[in-house]
This record gives sequence, C-alpha cells and structure tokens, in this order.
Amino acid sequence: MTKLRLILAATAAALAVAPAAGAAELVTNGDFEAGNTSFYSDYTYMVGNFWGEGTYGVDDNPHDGHSLFSSYGDHTTGQGLMMVVNGSGTENAVVWGQNAFNVVQNSDYTFSFWMASAHADSPAQLAGRINGSWLSPVAEATSTTGQWTQYSYTWNSGSATSANVELINRNLAWQGNDFTLDDVSFNGAAVPEPATWALMIMGFGTAGAMLRRRRLVPAVA
Repeated sequence: MTKLRLILAATAAALAVAPAAGAAELVTNGDFEAGNTSFYSDYTYMVGNFWGEGTYGVDDNPHDGHSLFSSYGDHTTGQGLMMVVNGSGTENAVVWGQNAFNVVQNSDYTFSFWMASAHADSPAQLAGRINGSWLSPVAEATSTTGQWTQYSYTWNSGSATSANVELINRNLAWQGNDFTLDDVSFNGAAVPEPATWALMIMGFGTAGAMLRRRRLVPAVA
C-alpha cells in the first residue's frame, strides 16, 4: 500500500507542475511587435500609406502613413508597433482575426483589446465575433485621438472545442472612422498538453495494475 501511495503522489505532483497549453495567452502577436503576421484581415495591407479606405498597416506612429492621423505611440510601451486602420465601407469586413484556438468545453474565456482613434471624426465601432456569434456591446472608440481604451468581453465555450475570434467595424463611414488596435488578448482555461495526459494515464494505470495484483494474492489464514 505504501508503494501505491507513492505512485499516486508522484503522479499528482507531476501533473501539478506539468505545462498546460493556453494557460496564459492564446493570441499570437497580439501586441503586433512581430509585424504583419499571425492574424488575418479583409483589409488591404499597406506599408507607410494609410490613405486608402479599407487599408491597414503595422507602424509605431499613425501619422507616419497619413498626415491627417494624430501622432502617438502604441499602448504596450509607447514606442512599439500597433495596427493602424483606415475604416472600410464594406459591411462585416474583418479588421482583425485569429482562429484555431483550442478551448476547454463549458469554460469562460476573456477576449480583450485596446483601441484608440487616429482621427477625431466618426469614431470606429468594433464588434467582437467568436465562432460566428456576436459579442455585446459594440466597442465605441472615443473621439479623443491617441487615447487608448480597453474593451473586454467574457465568452463561455459551451460545447465548442475551438474558437475563431474576429473584430468587425460596424461603422461604415467614409469620412474619419480611423483607429488603431493593440494588445489583443484571448485567454482562459488551460488545455493539458498531450504529454500531461500520457503521464496521468500511465500513473493511474500503474496504480490500477497494482490494485488488481493485490486482489489476486490469497489471504493467509
């Protein structure tokens, strides 16, 4: 029995320290420091030129690509990169999206992002969408340019095992409707690594085998 207890204790201890995928952050390049990578957009990517409607870039200052955009730094450090967006007139065009997040069923997740207006006119109205379902309420940017504001939502996975997360601008105005995004985040319950599951199965399988062997040993009168 002492050996059995040691096996169970060792298995539990190993599981406690074993890494879990998604325990912290599921979004890749949410701060845009890696540039135009790890996300998708229906907008047209531009380098140093944000004059066209429905275009975006990854830059350290919105003013660099549009002389009418305000000059300010990113949210993360004030000196890094951000997504700079010239609003589109196309309905339901995805501004930013990532997919194939593995999620635990019936678990709560938090989706959040920071937004600031690059132009004061007609501030953006971003709607979050996960697996095709809209989040509420719509995130309305302030008319004060360069003022970073965080918007956060709680989403329950229900029966889902994966998540496709998107941001769509509901404002279709041509004049103004220009903004920046930074520090996009999606996090929540951890999905155990395959090695963790293997360790658990092996440990408890060994314990079960020991119990079966103990039952086969005849009692001594």
